[in-house]
Amino acid sequence: MDLKKRMISLLLSLVLCGAVFVPPASSASSTVYFTSINDNLRPLTADTMPTWSGGVLYVPYTVFLAQYNGGFKLVDVDYSYIHTSTTHKLTLYTLQQMLTFDLKNGTCREEISGESYPAQAIMRNGIPYLPVVMVCNFFGLDFSYTAFSQGYLVRINNDSVVLSDAKLIDAASNLINRYLREYNQSINPAPDTTTPTSPPTEPDESNTTNVSTYLAFLCKDGHGLDQILSALDSAGNQALFFFTPEALEQEDDLVRRILGTGHSVGILAEGGTPDQTRALLEEGNRALEHLAYTRTTVAYVPDGQRELLEQEGWVCWDQTMALSPSGTVGPNTFAVNTLNRLEGRTRTTYLTLEGGENTARILSALLRQLRYEHFVVYTPMETRL
Repeated sequence: MDLKKRMISLLLSLVLCGAVFVPPASSASSTVYFTSINDNLRPLTADTMPTWSGGVLYVPYTVFLAQYNGGFKLVDVDYSYIHTSTTHKLTLYTLQQMLTFDLKNGTCREEISGESYPAQAIMRNGIPYLPVVMVCNFFGLDFSYTAFSQGYLVRINNDSVVLSDAKLIDAASNLINRYLREYNQSINPAPDTTTPTSPPTEPDESNTTNVSTYLAFLCKDGHGLDQILSALDSAGNQALFFFTPEALEQEDDLVRRILGTGHSVGILAEGGTPDQTRALLEEGNRALEHLAYTRTTVAYVPDGQRELLEQEGWVCWDQTMALSPSGTVGPNTFAVNTLNRLEGRTRTTYLTLEGGENTARILSALLRQLRYEHFVVYTPMETRL
């Protein structure tokens, strides 16, 4: 098949898969994704589990490499990964093909032919994740996504596969239960019931409860975003950026950088009526699709419209607290005051900050104070909000 025909085939497959493989509505804590390579079910771990972003299913790039996936060669492929201050690229290549994901610019291309593809890689758990459908189609692999009682089976096959999805799930039922039990134990370790021989003389910080925390930034323009991204990168944190449709069109390079470094993008739509908000949401998705070949269901909408839009399938941000630092407050003072307002909170916390220079100025101090007070900032994904 020549490159033009293969490109058309890939585009069609992405459209079809986008219609079929829809992220589940349940929260990430209750959604488990098993990965299988041909007939080989892989161990279940939180840091290598497939994940959704922008309506696209992603897997770690290591799934496609025999040296990292337990020795199972799906295709004769090798890789190159470069991550410096100026370059962030992952390349999967064979003797005939070379597929490069530029995470800094949010692009994907076949280096030998120069063809660009409507896909991008994202960062999760410190490693690149790749759009599984796109990569499978590019290298001629088969992909399936199957729901069953314990979760979802994400399966990548070559022509050596023997079992159907249903037969694999049945044959591996004991292994699935074992992996699931081990996984649950790893994320919810049993408390230490050993009675100490003498009481500790200092508080045991290991018993402090961590509070799951998510950050969102409201972006009506690009002011301060470069510094905000640098502060997040330095702290190793990810966040959610809500852009108006106009800002998405004006700040295309920043949006690609945001997506390419593992952050998430949603649409800021504050229409006076539900119909006006719907129009803004659709306009934002068109802009996002044009500049990054992706769409989103995450939205920041007026409080009175949230319930209605959620019934229509939107994942609407429901903030715990809105933060808007002034130009005169000191970073440390702002951070301490914010944590004082959150004192005693143990439930998942959603913090909204206005984008801009004032937020950029205080963000590093706020992130340090959150970490010190055991507010753990997690990656915002559609299935977690």
